[in-house]
Amino acid sequence: CPTLPPPSSPGTSPSNWQDAVPAFNYLVLSNDHTEVLTPGARTPRAMIADNDEGLGRMVDLISHSSIWKSSAIFVIEDDSQDGPDHVDAHRIPAFVISPYAKQGLVLHNRYDMLSVIRSFELILGMKPLGFADAIATPMYDAFSATPDNAAPFAYVPAKVPLVESNPAGTPWGRPSPALPPRRRAPRSRRWGWTIHALSFDYGQRHRVELKAAH
Repeated sequence: CPTLPPPSSPGTSPSNWQDAVPAFNYLVLSNDHTEVLTPGARTPRAMIADNDEGLGRMVDLISHSSIWKSSAIFVIEDDSQDGPDHVDAHRIPAFVISPYAKQGLVLHNRYDMLSVIRSFELILGMKPLGFADAIATPMYDAFSATPDNAAPFAYVPAKVPLVESNPAGTPWGRPSPALPPRRRAPRSRRWGWTIHALSFDYGQRHRVELKAAH
């Protein structure tokens, strides 16, 4: 895949990204796992706010660039480990951010991870990777045929201190270090896709290589 030029190179402004951004990108924002109440570690609310602001900053940047008009960002959790809701323990939220996304729409359709994969396969002009994604339901209802939602986004800064740390000596802080440590794999091998930023041309088919992160 092509890569962005170094920051010191000419033409690194977001307005000049059209020829430098790969057709498919994925990013992992892992701070929502938190370090629980481990003394000295950042507090759960600080880490989650850090994740939220990071996502907002990326959407802000992309939506103010020249690639925004042909972009779609899919945001999902890596799993539903934060507990069940009132319907099912496997449900997770998902967001579609794009000029072609229907503004303000809340869908209650049954989609799954394969629906997300099939959606960006269709956007990129890819053939299915296998049988499961070939029969998956694409997220058609999240999109419109015209870019009616093209206004850029402005991120909202976190409202809590991002470096706030857990105090020592609290009742729940003492057992936290004894909990199983959070898996710390290299970034290129962390499991799960949290954000999928897709830059596409509706009139052209793209060839891309997908590599599983695990």
